Amino acid sequence: MTTRGPRAVPGPDRSRREYVHPSEHERAASTRSSVEAAHRAHWGSVLASTLALTRDLDLAEDSAQEAFSHALTSWADEGVPANPGGWLATVARRRALDTMRRSETLQRKLPLLIWSEDTAPGAGGGTGARTGAGVEGEADARIQDEEHPVVLDEQLRLIFLAAHPALAPESRIALTLRLVRGVPTADIAAAFLVSESTMAARLTRAKKRIRVSRIPCRVPGPGEIDARVVDVLDVLSVLLATGGDPNGEPGEGAPASDAAVRILETLHRLLPGHTEIHGLLAQALAQRARESTRFDAARRPVALAEQDRSRWDRDLLDRADALVLDGLARGGRGPYLLQGAIAAAVAVPDESQEVDWAEVLELYDVLLVHWPTAIVRLGRAVALAELEGPLAALAALEPLAETLDAHRHFHVIRGELLQRAGRDDEAAAPFRTALQRRGGPGDTAVLEGRMQQLGSAPWSPTGGPAG
Repeated sequence: MTTRGPRAVPGPDRSRREYVHPSEHERAASTRSSVEAAHRAHWGSVLASTLALTRDLDLAEDSAQEAFSHALTSWADEGVPANPGGWLATVARRRALDTMRRSETLQRKLPLLIWSEDTAPGAGGGTGARTGAGVEGEADARIQDEEHPVVLDEQLRLIFLAAHPALAPESRIALTLRLVRGVPTADIAAAFLVSESTMAARLTRAKKRIRVSRIPCRVPGPGEIDARVVDVLDVLSVLLATGGDPNGEPGEGAPASDAAVRILETLHRLLPGHTEIHGLLAQALAQRARESTRFDAARRPVALAEQDRSRWDRDLLDRADALVLDGLARGGRGPYLLQGAIAAAVAVPDESQEVDWAEVLELYDVLLVHWPTAIVRLGRAVALAELEGPLAALAALEPLAETLDAHRHFHVIRGELLQRAGRDDEAAAPFRTALQRRGGPGDTAVLEGRMQQLGSAPWSPTGGPAG
């Protein structure tokens, strides 16, 4: 009589496979989930802490990555530690120190990143490097146990380094995603519509520029902090709007947008009195509050007026509103705070009919004083349409036609205003033009549907009407 047990599983190659109990698969999946959550929450702080020890970006990155890889096996065997971030930072610093010892970098000076407390170049021969004894002593002080906190100043250094104005705008975005949030190079490449090797080379050049140009890894002083924070916010604003692709459309690249929100949360925690951070974080929270209604089941964008406000996250909206009110009470009137105020004024009311469009229009007028751009004027025209009607808004759009001709959104808004004005015969043209401009597939599907409703054939990539 043959005894059947777990190993008696039919299959031609059963004898060459070791049976794994389902609980082992579950444990592995649970561990991976925990490590992924820790990566999202702690990558930036782990890298910042390690960089403070090594002052070498590549070594710090490699060591941080090794720490997360080690967690996959260690946590599976021993369980997730009580303080995952502290555990990871400790492992990363130890790995980095081991590498430095093996390569004998502790016995000689190296042209590493300049720290704010380093001797300035030209003064006493300072190069940003330290002697081996100094690094050993600091390592002994910093690597004690996994409860050692990551100094918040170190995270700020990393954020300001990645978004330094000496770097090209696209490099700032890519470097911020890679260093501050740990987004894989392949994912960053996909957001920029380039190959992984191209993006890897771009990141390498950016890090080389930091070393060669002697860009200091430090928190800006009182005289420059405001301007440098705006540099960071400019990068995060692009990530929020496009998900990482500077030429993209809203709704693409959610991981990059999530990364931007997390960085903003960190900045707000570290610099709680900076009102421009209040503003951009308020915008981000207002957008996130609407996430479940911004797209339909086919990932086609849903117009704001057609979204179900009862499904919006009221807690996020309340927090956005509180951030704006606090920023205004502190005397803030910067462009990001004003944009946050506009976002809150439109999103916080329970019903679309309750939006105070006169207040929104007034906020746009104040914003134009600080930021007189065509995009801001486009937003003002939308508010004007709600207050004075589509004809007034169409008149406000006319001076923007040439400047915003390459922007799909401009033509969509113009077509919608013409429809609202009862001029359907004229609305088809701007919708057709919008289809010729770059945009997401969801937007394209919506536009094609509107063209069909108007009885007009949509534009075809071959040069003429489709169909």
